[in-house]
Amino acid sequence: MGKRDKKKNQRRKSNSSSSPHAVVHVAHVAGGINLLDRHEPEGHNAAYVTSSVRPAQLPADDPEFVGRAQEIAGILVILTGKPMHGGAVSISGQPGVGKTALAVRLAHKLAPSYPDAQLYVNLNGADPNSVDLEQILDSLLRALGFSGSAFPETFEEKISQYRSTLAAKRCLLVLDNAVNEAQVRPLIPGSPGCATIITSRSNLSGLVGVKRFLLSTLGHSDSLEILRQTIGHDRVQAENEAADLVVGLCGSLPLALKISANKLRDRSTWTLGYYANRLQDERRKLQLLQSGDLAVRATFVLSYQGLTHTRKTVFKRLGVTPTSGVSASLIAELSGFDEVEAEEILEDLLDANLVQLTQEPGRYRVHDLIKVFARECLEAEEGRDEIEALISKMTNWYASKTDEADDVIRGKETPKHIEPLTPQAATDWLELEIDALTEVVIAAYEDGLDNPLLKISSSLSVFFQRRFHMKAWRTISSYAVLAARRLGCNGCLINALIEQIKASERAHDHDSAMALLDEARQLSKEMGSPRAESKVLIQLSSVAAHRGKLAEAKQLLQRSLELSRATKDAHNQGLCHLDLGDIHLRMGAVAEAAKCFNAARLRFLSVRDRHCQGIALRKISQLHLKLQEFNEAVSAARLAAQQFESVHDIHCLGMTYVDLAESFVAQGQSNEAGALLKKACKCFEMVKDAGCLAWALRLWASMDVSNGQIEAAEEKRALAHRLNPSSARDPYQKVS
Repeated sequence: MGKRDKKKNQRRKSNSSSSPHAVVHVAHVAGGINLLDRHEPEGHNAAYVTSSVRPAQLPADDPEFVGRAQEIAGILVILTGKPMHGGAVSISGQPGVGKTALAVRLAHKLAPSYPDAQLYVNLNGADPNSVDLEQILDSLLRALGFSGSAFPETFEEKISQYRSTLAAKRCLLVLDNAVNEAQVRPLIPGSPGCATIITSRSNLSGLVGVKRFLLSTLGHSDSLEILRQTIGHDRVQAENEAADLVVGLCGSLPLALKISANKLRDRSTWTLGYYANRLQDERRKLQLLQSGDLAVRATFVLSYQGLTHTRKTVFKRLGVTPTSGVSASLIAELSGFDEVEAEEILEDLLDANLVQLTQEPGRYRVHDLIKVFARECLEAEEGRDEIEALISKMTNWYASKTDEADDVIRGKETPKHIEPLTPQAATDWLELEIDALTEVVIAAYEDGLDNPLLKISSSLSVFFQRRFHMKAWRTISSYAVLAARRLGCNGCLINALIEQIKASERAHDHDSAMALLDEARQLSKEMGSPRAESKVLIQLSSVAAHRGKLAEAKQLLQRSLELSRATKDAHNQGLCHLDLGDIHLRMGAVAEAAKCFNAARLRFLSVRDRHCQGIALRKISQLHLKLQEFNEAVSAARLAAQQFESVHDIHCLGMTYVDLAESFVAQGQSNEAGALLKKACKCFEMVKDAGCLAWALRLWASMDVSNGQIEAAEEKRALAHRLNPSSARDPYQKVS
């Protein structure tokens, strides 16, 4: 470098803002940043930057923007509510959720409060290497009026000049599509008079002093409004159900809804029903969700390309998992990582907003459309055979885990290599997984995985009888019947039919139960299986008893008992004795009922079934109460409660609390009875049994009336009526 060049360079550096004393005088800088009132100390050089244009770089606002009222109100308070205003907010969320649209809407609302400049920068989303931060700074400085010799040279000088220029000025900055914190941190102005809105697919958790807003999908009403805004209210009103279906198939994702609305607008002959039917085909769903240069798949691709190999591996496996939620344990099983690694990767995907948290800690879910995309990636990169292998592995994993949980709930010993569970932990696990298990059963049937499907259904039998998931019970049992038919296994079919019969009876669908029973009995005779026939006869007797045909029910149970004795099936004998006791009691044969209930208890004791021992003890307690033998009734009920507690049967525990309360009411001990009814109501709330909760509340109200507490009684009766208008007695007297 010559002497002349060195001197020129020194002069340029002396004018830069890297000097603590250097101040740039701007006559009329772009964006209204006017620094004429700032004077350079004597002896220092100054660079004059002039411009007659205020930068107003905001993209056009969408006139059909819908929703986000709560987020808009919250952000406006942050960015305009303080005396000096300013601050920074970040808007994050999954691809296609409408982050940029919200940021632009906000920016236009905020523009009058920040008249000096409105700057907009697109940071290009998925690829952190696609944007040169120094080039971004150059662009911002040019927008602010810098050029020629006034332009800083080094990156540090540019940052310093950028911040100095914005100091104490009213500037709005939108940083759209940020990849990470490092991209945006240098660009956030430090002055209190400037406002910054950042959008990102990632949560940018490392940014300090930035208020975060995580966008979810739209509510149903706002989702429908997107359709109305584009295709008209009349068209949506004419096909309400189809419009609801379109919203559901789009997962209320704004981008998908906007594309659907545009497509329907441009195809006026398409009905919403026709379009919804096309969307239900997952093989072409993402292809349909494309209109012009808007495409759901394209926005997912950007996020996918930014993932590491390990994150892609886990993400792809989400394409075959249940949409209701997954655990790190399942992902570890499908991906080959250990559980800790799997959870860390899921957390990374959560930060990237490719998965979401469910209401239960430690569980994750993926949006329906992202799941479709994940499956596409899996098939494209690993093949259809891998999809089938993963579904098989997942189904067998769930079958094994459900079987283990069932063994624990039933009180069976678990193998030593399996980590011991308590009945409560096993029941809680099934509660968490029941929606996922329903999805897995459907997928298993579609893939021909009949044996693990039947194992899942069989292992859920006791759980379904104790917890109230009628939709799941009927769905899983119906698929079990279909799988057993396809498998050609009559024994499997009888068991599946019996399970579906139990579900139908619990749902009070006795006609369906009877039709299924006829088939099950015929099959058991054809098989020549006394054990199977005995089980069918118990169910037939239940239907007969429900219809008031007590003699017929008694005869069926006696025949079932004979068959159970012949096969040495002690448990089935116990069930027969239980139901025979109920029949005898209804027929007025109290002594015979007592013999049956005690015989049932002994049979269940011999097979170590604590749950059914509890049921027998509860029957014995009710019999003592009927005979006004209150001490014996209380003693038996307390023993029953202990059994139910030991197997974590919350529902039967609640029923037993009611039995105890009735014994105390009969003895005039209303305080003790009230405390027990309160505990019973809590149990029924836990298992979401509205019928039994209403029944307990009515009993409690009757006790209040007897005690002169009329207002309290009316409140309980009103609540009971809202829960279940028809429940006046124990809705589930028979438990098998």
